[in-house]
Amino acid sequence: MRAIRRGILMAVVATLTTTAGLSGWAWAESTLDAIKKRGKIIVGVKSDFPPFGYVDSGGNNLGFDVDVAHLFAQALFKDANKVELVAVTSGNRIPFLQSGKIDIIIATVTITDERRQVVEFSDPYFLSGSLLLVPKASAIRGVEDLAGKTVAVIQGAIQDKDIEQLAPQAARVKFGKVSEAVLAVKGGRADAFAQDDILILTLAKENPDMKAAGKPFIPRPYGIAVRKGDMEFIKWVNAELARMKKDGMYDRLWKKYFADVEANLVKP
Repeated sequence: MRAIRRGILMAVVATLTTTAGLSGWAWAESTLDAIKKRGKIIVGVKSDFPPFGYVDSGGNNLGFDVDVAHLFAQALFKDANKVELVAVTSGNRIPFLQSGKIDIIIATVTITDERRQVVEFSDPYFLSGSLLLVPKASAIRGVEDLAGKTVAVIQGAIQDKDIEQLAPQAARVKFGKVSEAVLAVKGGRADAFAQDDILILTLAKENPDMKAAGKPFIPRPYGIAVRKGDMEFIKWVNAELARMKKDGMYDRLWKKYFADVEANLVKP
């Protein structure tokens, strides 16, 4: 009888052990746990998109999104420098996230239904329309003047589809970097560059031979993106964004980076 009981007990233990093992495989380590264990958060940011993400003459990453990345590190580790910044473009930022090269995208990602299919978005933290950057002497006043013109767009950016819909008679030429698109307009290879209003306004200010044309079209919100299904992480991100707005940090960042163009922007 004792042998039978011992056998039953061993069978139960084996079953529980197997179940626990399977549960361990089923419940993979969360992104937040992995970040905390690693000791730093890896963030995809823009490096050519002032004032959200850019590199100064000393090689330092600066910008609104970069500051948010440091604030997230501060919240996680009580140390704003425990962050690794990875330069991303509109074309590679989501693939970088999905492949695990980065933990999170804080890089002017416009929230669209199409992108919602592959990432989880935070609550909106900025609202942006699109504008055109044209030479100072250009007669282009807006998208209504683009028929027969060549428009520079960034690979993977929403303006590619927007221009196709709003100005179907315009030719579109795609570039990987903002600097390449600006040079195309300056060199006469494109008549205009379509991008987010905040970037175009900043570029127009930095390039006296250029100007912003038209009124902002199709305004959409920016969101921070994490991997699809990572609900714990996106809830944490939303809580941090809410805290930033409540304690005044969001307003301080807004004034720091957008004060000179604030009249042209809409706060989310």
